[in-house]
Amino acid sequence: MANKENRQKFEPFDLLRLNMSFMPSRVLTAGVQLGVFSQIAGGIRRAKAIAEKVQATERGTRMVLDALVAMELLRKIGGEYHLTDPASRYLVRESADYIGGVLSDNHLWESWGCLTDIVRTGKPHYRVERQNQAEDFFPVLIKALHVANRQPARRAAQILCKGARNREMEVLDVACGSGVWGIAVAQSKSTARVTAQDYPGILEITRQYARQHGVESRFNFLPGNLKEVKFDNARYDLAILGNIVHSEGEVAARSLFRRLSATLKPGGRMVIIDMVPNNQRTGPAFPIFFAINMLVNTSHGDTFTRAEYTAWLKQAGFKKVVTAEIGLHSPMLIATKPA
Repeated sequence: MANKENRQKFEPFDLLRLNMSFMPSRVLTAGVQLGVFSQIAGGIRRAKAIAEKVQATERGTRMVLDALVAMELLRKIGGEYHLTDPASRYLVRESADYIGGVLSDNHLWESWGCLTDIVRTGKPHYRVERQNQAEDFFPVLIKALHVANRQPARRAAQILCKGARNREMEVLDVACGSGVWGIAVAQSKSTARVTAQDYPGILEITRQYARQHGVESRFNFLPGNLKEVKFDNARYDLAILGNIVHSEGEVAARSLFRRLSATLKPGGRMVIIDMVPNNQRTGPAFPIFFAINMLVNTSHGDTFTRAEYTAWLKQAGFKKVVTAEIGLHSPMLIATKPA
């Protein structure tokens, strides 16, 4: 912990600036919703022409474009706007790696706008863990998460498959979303077979991604609510929880850990990829703020520390819990069942 003398001193303007820190987020959303990145990619580079194309005012369009320059998503040369490499890859609608769908969604803006009332009442603005809201909201999020998690998933798969014997590996990808974590394992190990579990509407998307990545023939699909779906006893070598525990809360998570312990073979492993704050809950910032994201969007969700995970996993029957860096906000946790 920093000494008192070294702590940041907030002057009044610093607090005002902190209060206005939402501005870049709204500029990015407006830019994506207007489609300015695709217009620039198509060769329309001046504010007046872009405004005409997106049916907006020249004044407002110019202000948004200049702000995007300040955010280093655009470059401005002689009155013309040009895409930076990240904008070209991720914000142009025609790009294979486009993630603008989730960036243009106002879901978070609406739910976080109710934060004070939610803190008072304990009632979330949305309940994205419910099937009807999950199947409505997550298809938009899944596409962005697939792009964002693709490289970390490949690093995770290399770690998990390293030194594994050549026998077939049975993998359970729980609440799999796009299947990015299970797909990476299947690509890394040719004898891996993956059971992808999620709501029926989500599994339609999972199947598309598995086909796109050439591993559909080694995927099975298990539809259902993860709280209720039946897992075969002692069937799997590896169970993956990729960014799902935070939405479930402690009680449901601990119950799930016990069920997954039973579905793993002796010596099997369970992997948790999630937002993990330090044991004092003083940082890192992203897992701390993401806990509030669960407050406004779920009934019981939270982020959990390594110490909490370790205690719960050992109570569920796992013997050893280690971490591995995969280039994400938090390390991957790997829990091993006794052989």
